[in-house]
Amino acid sequence: MPEVVITRGDVTLRGTATGAGPTVLLLHAGGEQRDVWTPVAAALRERGLRTVAVDLRGHGASSGRATTLRAIADDVTAMIRREPAPVVVVGASLGGLATIASLADPATARQVAGLILVDVVPDPDPAKVRAWLDDRGLRHERTEIVEDILSRGAELLAAATKIEPPILLVRGGPSSPLTDAEVDRFRAVNPAVTVARVPGAGHLVARDAPVELASIVGDRASTWLATKTATARAFELQRSLGADRIDHPGGTLLAHLHRVHALTVEWSASPRTRLAASCHATFGTDGFPHALLPTTQRQRLDEVIGSAAASLVYLYGACDRSPTYRDLGRRPLPVRDRFTGGTTPIHEADLVDFAVLSIANELDVARFAPLPDAAVDQLRRLIAALAAYAPVEAGLALDDSALA
Repeated sequence: MPEVVITRGDVTLRGTATGAGPTVLLLHAGGEQRDVWTPVAAALRERGLRTVAVDLRGHGASSGRATTLRAIADDVTAMIRREPAPVVVVGASLGGLATIASLADPATARQVAGLILVDVVPDPDPAKVRAWLDDRGLRHERTEIVEDILSRGAELLAAATKIEPPILLVRGGPSSPLTDAEVDRFRAVNPAVTVARVPGAGHLVARDAPVELASIVGDRASTWLATKTATARAFELQRSLGADRIDHPGGTLLAHLHRVHALTVEWSASPRTRLAASCHATFGTDGFPHALLPTTQRQRLDEVIGSAAASLVYLYGACDRSPTYRDLGRRPLPVRDRFTGGTTPIHEADLVDFAVLSIANELDVARFAPLPDAAVDQLRRLIAALAAYAPVEAGLALDDSALA
């Protein structure tokens, strides 16, 4: 298996690459080494994923001393940036905390399709951590790094609330030191965090239950990487169709598509909505008639972003706004199709996704178009009406200075 060598000043980090395909970076817990990931890496290789397991500084074959979280976080940033994007990062305990600190940098976060934290939250209870380490005779060996981490709980929690990539927390079973209260506190500040449980494992899930952990990581990483890859392909399709040569408030249509997509990511919109945002003007819209593709070539879009996201792009582009907007607030909402003249009622998730995409688009227009006061008032009324389906996103938009 190929060895990975990363030089960081006077520190050399060593790792092992396994398999081929999109990359999953595996970062071990404090006191562990990269070989703890060997069975996990083998299972992920069978699923078409490449893994890179690295000894953190001061561990295994890597040199240096692990005394501050900041130094290890900077190492993680170097690991992420040397890999072709997008990557998924799996961080156990110390590895997870260092990744949270690393992803506080938006440029680094943009390289990452998702983060899997293994039995760790950003702000573990200091007294419980010290007691757990003392019971196992571990704290005296790494006092500096332990105390440095425990002093940064509030900072790490704040950073975790702003991380754009999705986060999955994998918990061990009853013998894990992680408590329900700590998990609930984490999810309260970042409701997008999802949780999986491995009941037969303790704190060191990779060592205790590698098969179960590999299954969870493989499922989630495959989903995240596929979505991230589809987004890149979607923007490339838009560019190939000339979106970078069409004027739009704020620059070009392609720049507008990137900004609207970024808003849906910031708002933790559904994967379908995020993909649709990157292509939402493919068939033109009632307010922007520059179609990149005729509706008869919709299959080209289906092949890039999938039929679910493509159907939202069609719905958004086909919407005849005047008659449709008069009915905002109704459930289901009857959407008049400006291409066919028919009407399609939309329900539940379709309604939410349509509303979020509409709000994100109008907010970007408000930010970059030189609108008269009357037009700004009209946008505010529209977004207020869309709040019936997406109240959180509408509230964020209405609080933006562009619509104040």
